[in-house]
Amino acid sequence: MTLAAERRAQARYDPLLTEKLIASIGPQHPSLTAPVQLRVQTDGELIEHVEVECGFMHRGIEQLATRRTWAQVAPLLSRCEWLAGANGDYLIAAAVEALAGIEVPQRAQYLRSAVLELSRISSHLFWFGDLGLELGAITPIFWALREREGALDMLEMLSGSRWHGQYIVPGGVRHEPPAAFLPALKRFCEMLPQRIDEYEEFFSDNAIWVNRSEFVGVLEPDYALKMGASGPVLRASGVRHDLRRDAPYAAYGELKFDVPTGEYGDTLDRYRVRFVEMRESIKILEQCALWLELGGRPSLAALNQPSVEDVERTETTSTVSEERPETAALPITVPKGEVYVAVEGPRGELGLHVTSDGGGRPARVHLRSPSLYHLHLLDELCRGHLLADVFAIYASLDIMIGEVDR
Repeated sequence: MTLAAERRAQARYDPLLTEKLIASIGPQHPSLTAPVQLRVQTDGELIEHVEVECGFMHRGIEQLATRRTWAQVAPLLSRCEWLAGANGDYLIAAAVEALAGIEVPQRAQYLRSAVLELSRISSHLFWFGDLGLELGAITPIFWALREREGALDMLEMLSGSRWHGQYIVPGGVRHEPPAAFLPALKRFCEMLPQRIDEYEEFFSDNAIWVNRSEFVGVLEPDYALKMGASGPVLRASGVRHDLRRDAPYAAYGELKFDVPTGEYGDTLDRYRVRFVEMRESIKILEQCALWLELGGRPSLAALNQPSVEDVERTETTSTVSEERPETAALPITVPKGEVYVAVEGPRGELGLHVTSDGGGRPARVHLRSPSLYHLHLLDELCRGHLLADVFAIYASLDIMIGEVDR
């Protein structure tokens, strides 16, 4: 007997019992930034259950990475986290450095931190604009993209690309930043706090936004830890965990910043935590700019250790070695072993497990996606709320389907 038939049979004895409504949202929907399907079971307007179905954008990137050289893996990973692709660049670089025992110069570490924070700000700004669209506000997306262009301009100054620059490479960074980079970074850090004040004045005290977000989608800290939540979603529930502080990488161990947390773990707290994070990212960028300015301009050799790209060129053809004799004697290899590295991305702990068999390419690659864990929080967060609240809760989680369907 089907479920509908069972309910009809029960209705004969209970005239108040009605069939549940199942609303299918997606995989193509204006309020979903990428293909994903949500099957929402409701009793009237109240949500009883949310079932998530993903896989509509699966690209097999983990398998493709095993068929690419070490240097070619970075463009694949950066397209999993496409709003902050520098995190994928850092992951593969850190994995190679851990396996090969490469020590990264301090100046390159500060440059890496600056790039990662610029990527974080650009991602959070896009999230803020999208959040406004989910709630019917058009203005935030224009404001957010205006400031985001400033962050992308500086990433373009470093790498020549605005989104996927691969500026972070095994051993350090590609090259010394241009002379105009530090002045532009300082101007950006001076301008952005004023714009964030405008955002908060427009959004935080808006009665419509507060009514639609306060005590909506409450995530308890114990459940958040149980389900593997991380990043702003976990910190909004009151858990003060941040890999930049708890397991420092790049130059974060030498930088001073606060780790903001929420009180109730609701949609409003997840919004507030990300805004405070942008202010903390500005503090980090200011410290990086000061250190880079006082640290002088070292030679490229001091900035970047011999990279895996150089090794691959010498191992593949002798012609390239003759054209570049300085790389012919480089003894760097990626030995056998396995390693897990993680970065505090805009959405949480973005991790990478890599296995090397000693060859010229990874033997196994697995990406830990924070969005995958957060996507499956929807059922718990949406229960008991109205159907219209699904979109506010979904937007507050800042889901990146590129990480999920990797």
